[in-house]
Amino acid sequence: MGTAPHVRRATRDDIPPLAAMLARAFAADPFYSYLSGTASERSQRMRDGWTAILRFASAGLSATWTTDDHAGAAVWIPPGRAASGFIDQLRMLPALAELTGWTRLRQASAALELLERRRRALAPTPHWYLSALGVEPERQGEGIGSALLAPVLAEADAAGLACYLETAVGRNVLLYERHGFDVVEELVLPNTDVHGWLMLRAATSAATAGAPRTRPSPSGSG
Repeated sequence: MGTAPHVRRATRDDIPPLAAMLARAFAADPFYSYLSGTASERSQRMRDGWTAILRFASAGLSATWTTDDHAGAAVWIPPGRAASGFIDQLRMLPALAELTGWTRLRQASAALELLERRRRALAPTPHWYLSALGVEPERQGEGIGSALLAPVLAEADAAGLACYLETAVGRNVLLYERHGFDVVEELVLPNTDVHGWLMLRAATSAATAGAPRTRPSPSGSG
């Protein structure tokens, strides 16, 4: 067993390399593939989209974790914080349109709004929201994803708060289940073939906050 990767909070200087890494990490993700479409400039669309997310929809990078070599990133939204304010949402609009194309913007926005409504329904109390977790494709399996999750999961346990996420990749469900998340709903986004798993990690009481919550790791994962 190797040592756990060192992780740290991201800064604005990290945005360009992290956007490029996340574009590669999510290149085959069904949801982001749906958003970016099949245009020849899809890779650039993905980089531009992730740049905008990190700048304007990450709660100011206040809980975005990465490694010194930018091998991965976990973008968390803290409880009580919106991912972006009204001005940031206006700034996001052109970037989202660039990611999806103007003709598909309304449909993509409707899918995002549906996911937000389900989050409010399934996690109505204050919680940490994992907006994205991505690892460089050739570095997956080194424990980077687990290391990136660890700081916020520990903070959530200490405060007795729940955590919530969505994923459109079935194999990711196992990773998140190892860290205490459970599938609370499955859905297919309207007018798409994108299947999503909505997952909640229940709040831990102060009396059990120190107890381990992870499950045994399947061979080759994490």
